[in-house]
Amino acid sequence: MKQALLFFLFTASLNFMACNNPTQPKVVTVHPVETSKIQAVVLGEKAFAKLTIEGMTCAIGCAASIEKNLKKTSGVASATVDFESKTARVVYDAQLLTLESLSAVVKTTGETYSVSEIVRLDTFN
Repeated sequence: MKQALLFFLFTASLNFMACNNPTQPKVVTVHPVETSKIQAVVLGEKAFAKLTIEGMTCAIGCAASIEKNLKKTSGVASATVDFESKTARVVYDAQLLTLESLSAVVKTTGETYSVSEIVRLDTFN
């Protein structure tokens, strides 16, 4: 009985202390962050290419590395590499780059990568 009374008094005192401590909303100040400047690629002669890439063993390392290197190549507007289909689709400036130079970017990404087929397309379907 004493234990029940002590337990009741203890929980009542906790409840009473909690009621005397009103919660106030937490104010968080958010400072504006300088956004990175996005540079648009102006293409002299917009061209499309599909590359079949051999030697990729994973999507996270291989395909991502090739895609990253294609994207940072001057004259490439966009690039996507699909590990499953072993293909890369590239939008590039044909006045600055050739199909062979796109193939060279893939080959310089890693010595195990090679381009088995490269096709210039009229558009992406």
